[in-house]
Amino acid sequence: MRFLLAQPQEAPAIGVSCTHHLLHRSSCQACVDVCPVQALTFVEGKVTLAPEHCLHCGDCLFACPSEAIHGITAPSRHYREDALVAPLSLQPASTAELLIWHRLYHIRAVACDVDAHPGWALAVARLNLVLQRYQEPVWRLLPPAATGVNVARRALFQAREASVHYASVPTGKRRLRQLYPQFSEMIPLVDRQRCHLCGACTRVCPESALRLTEDFFEIESARCTDCKNCQAVCPSQAITLEAGPRSEPLSQQALFTVRCPNCQRAFVSWESENGLCPLCRQHQHGMRRTCC
Repeated sequence: MRFLLAQPQEAPAIGVSCTHHLLHRSSCQACVDVCPVQALTFVEGKVTLAPEHCLHCGDCLFACPSEAIHGITAPSRHYREDALVAPLSLQPASTAELLIWHRLYHIRAVACDVDAHPGWALAVARLNLVLQRYQEPVWRLLPPAATGVNVARRALFQAREASVHYASVPTGKRRLRQLYPQFSEMIPLVDRQRCHLCGACTRVCPESALRLTEDFFEIESARCTDCKNCQAVCPSQAITLEAGPRSEPLSQQALFTVRCPNCQRAFVSWESENGLCPLCRQHQHGMRRTCC
């Protein structure tokens, strides 16, 4: 007789797609901020995960902008019709997870004993604040289903129609942005006085929320997952991130190709008037002039 050996379960860990593995100056700590037991910590520029403390609640999976956390799966939950039902987890779902349930499964309520699950009541209250700003229907708190089975024929027929299902939702900030593209959670703002239009932010943005073309600098903030890569690579610290949510249309700022009167090189500028290029502005005493 052969026995199939079960594969050992992968321990929770931070993968190489974490922004801190890619950019040393990254300030992202989304997973650290949402961890309810401080299993995730931010030390010396890196995020570390202590597997022995992890609850496998999945909150970090929904907060991470780069899908860098491995060894944890999204919790599966029970639902009947449009409501999450018992058994409920001791740790309530995060707002990000509930927003995905709202859109993918059209869940609109939680059936629970509020005295036994006060955390779930608070989770629904936080969710409803976001749904109101999203102009979406809010959730309700329902009493738990009565115990016992009615053996009447009609009752059994209704029970089959209202059977309990078991599922989980996809994780990640990218998925959340795809489901709610009409609202921006974070709005990148560029300081034109500081920005040199080097294009570093546009090349490092994994969501193409920042784009530099020949004629425009574009910001599509609805794509932004708050990874903060743009802030980490900006050499002039010209980018700030403003919290939403709010409806923010595609921003297009016209660009101009002008010639530097000092070094005579063409460069891209925010203004149509001739002015010194970024390099000449940094050098003093006319060291970059093409003539004496």
